[in-house]
Amino acid sequence: MLLPFVVTASAVISLVLILGRSYHVLILLVIAAGWSQAPLITLTRSDAFQYLDDVPAAVLVAAAVIRSFSSQDKRLHKALGLMLLLVILVGIGFVRSPDADIGIAQARQVLMPLGLVFAGFVYRDDIKWRKISAYLLLLAGLTVAWALAEEVMQAPLLDPAWYHVNVVGGNPRSMRMGLPPAYFADGVSNGDLTFRPGGPFMNPPVMGFLLGLGAFAAVARLRSLARLGMLAAIGATLFFAYARAGILIFLVVTVIYFIWTKVGKHAGILVGLGLGGYLFTTFIEQGNTASHSDGLLSGFMLGLQSPAGLGFGTTGYQAALEGASTGVGSESLLGLYFAWIGWPMIAAALLLLVHLGRLLRRVPRTQSLPVWLAVGFLLTVASSESASSMASTPVLWLTVGSVVAMTVPLRPTVRPAPAVMGTRFPSRPSLPRSTSRK
Repeated sequence: MLLPFVVTASAVISLVLILGRSYHVLILLVIAAGWSQAPLITLTRSDAFQYLDDVPAAVLVAAAVIRSFSSQDKRLHKALGLMLLLVILVGIGFVRSPDADIGIAQARQVLMPLGLVFAGFVYRDDIKWRKISAYLLLLAGLTVAWALAEEVMQAPLLDPAWYHVNVVGGNPRSMRMGLPPAYFADGVSNGDLTFRPGGPFMNPPVMGFLLGLGAFAAVARLRSLARLGMLAAIGATLFFAYARAGILIFLVVTVIYFIWTKVGKHAGILVGLGLGGYLFTTFIEQGNTASHSDGLLSGFMLGLQSPAGLGFGTTGYQAALEGASTGVGSESLLGLYFAWIGWPMIAAALLLLVHLGRLLRRVPRTQSLPVWLAVGFLLTVASSESASSMASTPVLWLTVGSVVAMTVPLRPTVRPAPAVMGTRFPSRPSLPRSTSRK
């Protein structure tokens, strides 16, 4: 009986916040729900909170659809048309799935993230991003404290075994030393198992996304010693957690961004390529990193060969749990999208890459931080299926949508817009506003 109450209460609160135009509070609810979901389920031994992170996000997406439908802005109408096309493609993928439960789970892996991209596009100018960055700093700080305590103890603060088996659906035989396999990294230290703190998310890779966002917020909001201290704490936590996705986002919004702004664009590109090569050669032999890159390539090739894709239920984590996975496109969310949907998703990815490239060429360097966050996150989408988790990535998907909505400046004299993340650089990083609503 608790599950319907939690879902209803969450939906009602989210709806009230939408009607009150308190979008930043709703996004705080989304972040806090994802942060607290695993601990609540573990402490109560109840699945009543399993949709705690999905409901507020779903309400935000639904509100964005209604907003676009009633708006006179032609850009929103076009975005709504693309969203409806996505729903049709997902419906076709679901019909082709050999198992309804797997089809529903994998349809969610497409609709929720890309729905949030749509919501970020729609609400880009209405969200109080400065407050969102403050919320991210708070939650990232709490996550750092939790994870570092686990690192000192070399054990999780809350036992994740029940959560892993009964909620995630993990195989009990896959446990290592009584913990889910994600709590250990292979081949990092003389071939021995290395403990990885999972924090409140009870999953180191998923935790990495929030910490990457925390680094972004620190660069955007903090200055001087406060910024350095926060980035050092986040960097240390990511290192102990061996969270590759979080490390990648961290490096993009710190090292690459600072070189891009302080030294120059060419230097930023060269350093980015150098870091990418170093990370590739460092990680490729450790753990399951190779399967991530293989998943992207195999998913892309399958998408090229199958214009309509395979549909759901053929590959991915949920299909693997049921023994139906072919292994194609696994360990890469973008690879899965290519395999599931085919040519439409490949075309969308190429168009997005072109748009991001144009933005980085034309947007003033000090205003490019959100663009770099989108670039860093999309690289993790290409290399991690965990990017679809609503526990830690909703703000990242929303940011991608807000960046997609950016108009490319034609001249250096384009009128600047208010700072999106309240940054405190000499030239405040900001996003040019999208075209005005008619």
